[in-house]
Formats: sequence, C-alpha cells, structure tokens
Amino acid sequence: MKPGVVLPVVLLIGISVLLSAVGLFALSVPAAERGWQRNQIAQREADVRSALELLRVHIGRQRESVLLGSAPDVEPSWILREAPNGLVVLRPIDADPTGVCSPLRAESGRLDIRVTPESWWASVPEFNAIAPNLAKVRGSTSVRSLLGAGVTPEDYATVEPLLTVHAEGPELQLDGRQRIKLGAIWNDDIAARVTDRFGQGAADALADLYASDRVPQDLSGMVRVLQFFKVPVEDWSEILDGFSYQGDVARGRIDLNTAPEVVLSAVPGIGLAAGQIVATRASLSAQERSTIVWPVLRDIISSEDFDECASYLTTRSFRWRVDFEVGLVEEDGEDFVSPPDRVSCVIDLGTPRPSLASWRPMNVDQTVQFLVGERRTEDGEDEEDDERDERPLPASRQTSPDVPSRSRSTEEPEFQLDVPAGATRAPSRSRPPNA
Repeated sequence: MKPGVVLPVVLLIGISVLLSAVGLFALSVPAAERGWQRNQIAQREADVRSALELLRVHIGRQRESVLLGSAPDVEPSWILREAPNGLVVLRPIDADPTGVCSPLRAESGRLDIRVTPESWWASVPEFNAIAPNLAKVRGSTSVRSLLGAGVTPEDYATVEPLLTVHAEGPELQLDGRQRIKLGAIWNDDIAARVTDRFGQGAADALADLYASDRVPQDLSGMVRVLQFFKVPVEDWSEILDGFSYQGDVARGRIDLNTAPEVVLSAVPGIGLAAGQIVATRASLSAQERSTIVWPVLRDIISSEDFDECASYLTTRSFRWRVDFEVGLVEEDGEDFVSPPDRVSCVIDLGTPRPSLASWRPMNVDQTVQFLVGERRTEDGEDEEDDERDERPLPASRQTSPDVPSRSRSTEEPEFQLDVPAGATRAPSRSRPPNA
C-alpha cells in the first residue's frame, strides 16, 4: 500500500471504531435508564402491597369488636420501610365525607345499589333525579358505573358517599358462631341447635310454628312472632341474634351504628326517626350497640312498629373502606417528597382470616403511568396507542380482579401497634423481599 494511503485508512478505521463505541454507549444509557425505571415501579408496587397487607391485618385484629357493633380504628400513619433518602410512609385519608366513621367508611352504612328496593330511592331527595340511572346499574359491581349510565359528575359526587356494592356479611351471632338457619322443614338438627341455644321450651314453640305453617321467613316475621307471644322487648335481642332465614350471607342491610341520617331515612319504618337515631348513637353502651333492638329500647321506634324495619337492619359492617397514601417523606419531614400513590381498598372481615374484597389505584403521576405502559410493551404485550398514558398503576392488575397477591404463609405479620404517638413502624417481616 502506498504511504499516502495508509494514514487516511487508519483515520477512517479509528473514526469508525469511535462512532461504534459512541453508538453502543448511547444505546446502553436508555437501557440502563429503563431498568432503573422498572425497578422503581416494582418497588412502588411492593410498597402498595405492603400497605394493603398491613391494613388487612390491623383491621382484621379488631374483628371481635366489630361483631359487637364497634367500628375499627387505624393509626394516623405507619412507616413501611426506610429508604436511602427518607422513609416510606402509609397514611390513611378520609374515606367518609359524612364524618360518621372517618377516616374509614362502613360499607353497610350505605345503600347497596345491587339490592336496595327501587321504591326506596323516591324517599331520599338526593336520589330523585338519578333514580332511573340507579335502575340501570342494579347488576353492577362498582358505584362508578353510574358515570357510564348518564349521571353527571356533580350528581355523582353528591350520591357516591351514600352508595356501595359491598353491603354484605355472614349470618353470625355475636359470639361468631353461625346463626341457626330456619329451613323449609323442621328437623332434628334445627331442634338440637335451638334446644342448645335457647332451651327445650323454645324448640317446642318453634316446632308448633312449623306444624301450623307459621314459621317466620325473615327478621320481621320473627319480630311479629315475638309480638304475638308478648315476649318482653328486653328479651328480643338474644332471640333475633340467634336465627337466619334465607341464606348464609345477608346483603343490603343498613348498619344502625354507622349509616348517615339520609340513608337511615330511606328505610321503611324509620323515616323521620333517623335524626333521633343518629343523635342517640354516641350515648349507647357497648351492649346496646350490639343489637338492632336498641332504637326500641331507647323509645325511638315503638315495639309495635319495629317489624316494618327489622329485616333491613344490622349493627355491624363486615366490610370497611380505607383510602390511603403511600410515599416518601424526609426523615424529619411531614410532607411527601413527591406525589404519593393513592389507593382505595375494601377489607372484608366476614371470615376469621380477613381478606381484601377490592382495591384500586386512585391517582398516580403521569410519569409512572407512562413507564408502566412502556414496561407492558417490553414484556411482550401488544403495542398500545397513546391512551396507555392514562392507565393507572399497577398495570399488571388492570385486567384481573381487584385483589392483590398475598403470601401463602399462615402466619400473620406481627405488626407493632403499641407505639408512641406519631408514625407507627411496620416490622421488617411484613415487607416484601424487595422492599
């Protein structure tokens, strides 16, 4: 090769190598950035799961008091974990605009759009304008379906705190045992349980009612039986607590202890007495709060008229809504460093091991929404259009039921609840492996 050609060739080769190196570096930076972003998303998802599990266990430990008519409570905040630049904190936010159980919301203190009789809507002024829309969503699994049924955002904001799709619970006695189900025919099993619970005299009386085809079909029917036999009102509580009639789960009953006045006023047989019921609740003893008979014992509703409303009432809510925020705060700070994740969940206390009936993200910043869409594409899912920017976190949950994955371990995390005022620290064993 001629001497004059060598130098240009060497320079060309060097420039090519340099450009290749620069190109590889340029490609590696976005890849590293995307990896960091994926890790951040995974960590935030893990923090939300930790918060859900903590709330499930904390509220679940208060199940016995809920059976007796009390409302569970929550701490003002919990420390979920320590981060390099601060603390990841869980803070409940107000889920009950009515203020009755703030910051929690008793789902049985609301009207269930799935089962509430249509005639009730006319008795509540707040629902008059949207009664036809409520009929359209009767089979829905979300109150938010009203927005797709023609209800304006303004009307929705007014009625949403009064509605639910979670007003249900098992037919349990105060001690947690299953209520005695009065079936279509009298049998030895029913006789044995009634005798064990109330004595032979009660079993004989019920057998006579079966024989004469007068067995009560619901709570109101049992109240009429007690009225007929002139059973003292003071003895009604134990009897009404002991029986169920149409199944193992009751749906749509209104919690006397937590329902707002406007909800109580819709119940037949209560009406104008709703205000007095709400005003009296704060003065109830623990024993009174545990029975639906307390408005009769307090002379708010007459014993003669109680059968009109008895079938629609309860004194407990097995499902509780909790809205909360999870985010980073500085070690000595109060405010979140960046917009926190906001989540709404419903905790079900219907079984000895509480569960999450539902949960959903409330709002997540647009950057994370975009990154979640990117991650879904990278994981081999179909390309989506720009609407993916509006999808909330976590994306992996969007096409599946609103129930987070949980550990199969039968042990409950030992959350440290007895702590000084201020943020409560969740123990390390409650954290996911990557928390």
